[in-house]
Amino acid sequence: MSGTPGQVASPSLADKLGRVRVGLRDDLEVSRHLFREAPSYVIRDPITFQSQKLQPADYEIFVRIDPSRSLSDIFEDLRQQGKVAAEDEEQFYLFVMGLHRLGFLRLPISDDKLLFRRYEMKKRARRKEKLMGFLFLRIPLWNPNAFLERTIRYTRPLYGKAFLVLWLALMGFAGFVVVRNWAQLAEPLQGLLATRNLVVMWLTLIVLKVFHEFGHAYACKHYGGHVPEMGIYLILFTPCAYVDATSSWGFTRRRERLIVCLGGMYVESIIAALAVFVWALTGPSLIHSLAYNVMFLASVVTALFNINPLMRFDGYYILSDLTEVPNLRGRSARFVTDVLKRLILRVPVTSESADWRLRTLLFTFGVAATLYRMVLLLAIAAILASKMFVVGMALAVFYLGSTVVTTLRKLTRYLWHAEETAAMRGRAIAVSLLALVALPAALVLVPVPAHVNAVGLLTTEHETVVRAKADGFLQGVAVEGGQHLHEGDLLMDLANDAYLEDIAGNRANLRATEIRREAYRIDEPDRALQEEHRAEAFRLALRHSRGRFADLQVRAPESGRIVNCLRESDIGSFIEEGTPVATIVSGRWRVRSILTEEDLISAAPRVGQTVQFRPRGGPSQAVDGVIVRITPGGSRAVDLTTLTHLGGGDIAVNPETGEASEPYFELTIDLEDPPPDSTVSFRHGMTGYVRLNASAEPVAATVYRRLSRFVNRLMQE
Repeated sequence: MSGTPGQVASPSLADKLGRVRVGLRDDLEVSRHLFREAPSYVIRDPITFQSQKLQPADYEIFVRIDPSRSLSDIFEDLRQQGKVAAEDEEQFYLFVMGLHRLGFLRLPISDDKLLFRRYEMKKRARRKEKLMGFLFLRIPLWNPNAFLERTIRYTRPLYGKAFLVLWLALMGFAGFVVVRNWAQLAEPLQGLLATRNLVVMWLTLIVLKVFHEFGHAYACKHYGGHVPEMGIYLILFTPCAYVDATSSWGFTRRRERLIVCLGGMYVESIIAALAVFVWALTGPSLIHSLAYNVMFLASVVTALFNINPLMRFDGYYILSDLTEVPNLRGRSARFVTDVLKRLILRVPVTSESADWRLRTLLFTFGVAATLYRMVLLLAIAAILASKMFVVGMALAVFYLGSTVVTTLRKLTRYLWHAEETAAMRGRAIAVSLLALVALPAALVLVPVPAHVNAVGLLTTEHETVVRAKADGFLQGVAVEGGQHLHEGDLLMDLANDAYLEDIAGNRANLRATEIRREAYRIDEPDRALQEEHRAEAFRLALRHSRGRFADLQVRAPESGRIVNCLRESDIGSFIEEGTPVATIVSGRWRVRSILTEEDLISAAPRVGQTVQFRPRGGPSQAVDGVIVRITPGGSRAVDLTTLTHLGGGDIAVNPETGEASEPYFELTIDLEDPPPDSTVSFRHGMTGYVRLNASAEPVAATVYRRLSRFVNRLMQE
């Protein structure tokens, strides 16, 4: 038998409630579910729309409650039938009290002490909610149930098999368009975060989330659910819609519950696919940019947040239903706590389940959710401080401080005073001293070896960019990427009929001029001299035309290996004069890496120092190299576009100015040749990380230094 969490045992409950006769409300809705082949029962209140899941043992007690019999008689019958033991009496009445608090029945009692404790808990919760609640403010606006009833007939086809086939085809065509235009799709990312586009993105996000929530609402209504509330969430001052579709928890078929959870993303995927076609069919315009925003927000952003199971959005409930683990977050947190109790304190606790797969799931999710909450907490604090420095820093300090203090207080209370740790109080006190004294001292005093991983771009000692010397259409490609060339080797052919016409015209003009010159040579020598001058001009023009025609054959200016070359798939495209068509590299492998000022101070690199380069695609494949140059000054203009977010790298730069938020220093590193038996495979232009050893220092010093830099940067802004 399980009591409702948070209930406080009272030794007089049996005396107070034994003779009481209570009955269940007749309007409660009950549905039976199977979770991991074990039945559970969901009780739903049609007035408050709250739901409560009961295990079979609790449900058997639930259905035994009868107003014609007293609670003591009911408990005695259960005991005689072997459903409960005599020592379960207190839990029985706590369970009845829990039903009372949920509003499923009414008890004619008044426990002043219990009511006062509940009042104090609610008052503290409201106080904390007022302090931080404006960051996650929920504002109900509308009861959409009647509107959904009137309009559901228009959306019913969305959930039929025919539309599912149509949706799959739509996704397939949209995916084909995305793949075919991937290079163009990636290019607008350079302006996605531009200041002029942020307002449009913000408004687009609001509209999309409204459609998202209607997707949940109509899916719930389609299967007979009730949708009593719709409103907005103010998440860090950004309005997002929400809808109450909790009635879907009572659906007995898992497929229907999953469809309701996926309903929002389902609608957004349709909108995103339509936006792909609008983007592909329009040129540069407001509609083109708006379609790109819709496509990005309805796909990438939705995937990052709504599918993320570590956030209590759609992904969490989908994972909970797929794994058949109701209340996944709470159960995983309790399981991780039990594991820590057993490992650290040797407290005998009951295992969650004998199924090792379920235990693995609960432990993994519990640890991941805890780490994610910590990261999210720090991110919220950083956002607050960046938006409003004084108020933001105060709230961040209060939020973080209260979390740490509350955690330590609960930990100390459990270790020093809980009945569960009474048998191993000495060990518990030792653990508390370790957590409160030894661990903080180690963070402040014990130096920890550190290293710096700087992003780097693999290049070569010599690089020559080959550019087209004349305009023309690409007619043929004679080389492939990676091929070794000699000076003068043909790379590719261009075609331009205009140059042939110039050659023919200049040749004809030259011939005509020479004929006239010969005709004037004897009788009119002055005019013959004039024609000779004209002929010389046509000869120069003819040589120029022939030179331009010869430039249509692009040849290697030096020996080396060719990279970044046009391919046969580019044949037929028009190449303008000066366009880069290939790059020829030679010499030893070299890495160009960039460091922030903080990393430069920590690592203190020097010319001649040996470092390691690890390709991003194979981080286990390390190659040694030697630093040959360090730029004496930092620059915010990062010329290695591949390393910035504009080229898919890690460094964020302003899409309008191309400058980073902080100065960077460049390191040039010559790599050693990999041994013959090495599996390392270098490719020009690949990125990776340069590992430099940094000075050892305590963790607290590192955190303090970085926090100080963050605060200083905010103050400068």
